[in-house]
Parts: sequence; structure tokens; C-alpha cells
Amino acid sequence: MRLSLGIFILCASSAGCAAAVNTGGSDSGATESSLMQADRDFAIATHARGIDGWMSFFASDAIRIRYRGNMVKGYNEVRKFDLPNISDTTFTLNWEPTDAYVFRGGSIGSTTGTYSVISRRTADVGKELQRGRYVTMWRREKGRWLVIMDTGYPEPAPQTR
Repeated sequence: MRLSLGIFILCASSAGCAAAVNTGGSDSGATESSLMQADRDFAIATHARGIDGWMSFFASDAIRIRYRGNMVKGYNEVRKFDLPNISDTTFTLNWEPTDAYVFRGGSIGSTTGTYSVISRRTADVGKELQRGRYVTMWRREKGRWLVIMDTGYPEPAPQTR
């Protein structure tokens, strides 16, 4: 099954900036800054190891919500869904968290941010093919943040005059 670049881009997550620390009432060390770092590490692992790096951050019961589509449920189905696009070397997915929130108790959190897809094709290398926003839900297990839900949506293309 070959997924379109647009669908993949809409559902992705990535790495980058800083956030104010707010523990959300947690005393477990699960802070917004630790969650922002997990999101950045998720992007680094994906860039370095492709689908294996991507999946190393997903919980076994994770879901992906397809843009304008149904859920993909479970680790193996998420891997199957994302494999064609994460493995595509004609573009690079970059993302940067812009905000994080850790829910009371510190076991669940969320990040939001921006993503961009950059061409690696010789003809248009470096050209931004798409940009958008994403939401990722995380669960803290054994001191580590894991993705339990990921989705995204594109920003409208700029209007030309």
C-alpha cells in the first residue's frame, strides 16, 4: 500500500525548540521540558534510523489518526502504515514541538508543533513541499515517554496573486 505524501505529512511529528516548565502537578520528574526533549529525540531517532527510529518511540497500543481518515491501531499496523513514507528518501520530514503539557499525575502528556517536508530530489532539493501542525499524545512508562497517539494536518497552500 503506497500512501500519498500529503497523508503522511499530515500525521507526522518532529523536533526542535524550548518550552516553559510546568509540571502539571507531577512529582515524577515528568515535566513539560522532559516531554519537549522526548519529542526532539523522536525526530533525531527518525532522521538517524528511519522507520526503526520512528517506531522506537511508539507504545504497543499506539494509534495514528489519518488526516480525513480512520485510526490505525496498534504498533504493527502503525509500522505498516508509516513504512512507505518514513522509508522514502526523496524527502525529509522535519518537525519541532512548540508546546507541551503534562497532565496531573505525570503519566500522560501532549505535544503540539509544526512540521515541514523538504525535497531531497536533485531538481528541487531544499524546497519545502508542505508544512503543517501536529498533535502527539504521550504516556510515561518506566521513566520514558512513548507515543500513544499521533496526528497532523497541513496548512493551506499560500495563495498566489
